[in-house]
Amino acid sequence: MAISKKGFRKIIVTGSEFYWKFKGKVFVTTDTIENNLLIIDFGWYDVWWFVNDKENEPPDFEPKIVTPKFVSESILFALREGWKEGKLEIKFENGSYKKILNL
Repeated sequence: MAISKKGFRKIIVTGSEFYWKFKGKVFVTTDTIENNLLIIDFGWYDVWWFVNDKENEPPDFEPKIVTPKFVSESILFALREGWKEGKLEIKFENGSYKKILNL
């Protein structure tokens, strides 16, 4: 079953097609495997969410621009970690990746 590609951008990594979009985090999926999802958390948050709640504001982070190169590198990391199908959440922090959740 094909996914709805509305709002997604196509990217080819290691000869395979992936589709990604940014919505607070980066979401990556494939067209061939249903319920296949990679979530990339790189620390971005909207400062206006915490304008009246400084106590719960997340720690500062070095902003990372979401580019196709960043998405490609993230997909390569996920593939090396064994992501083929299912849900995987990774975090990019201080220049390196770590696995958060693997379902």
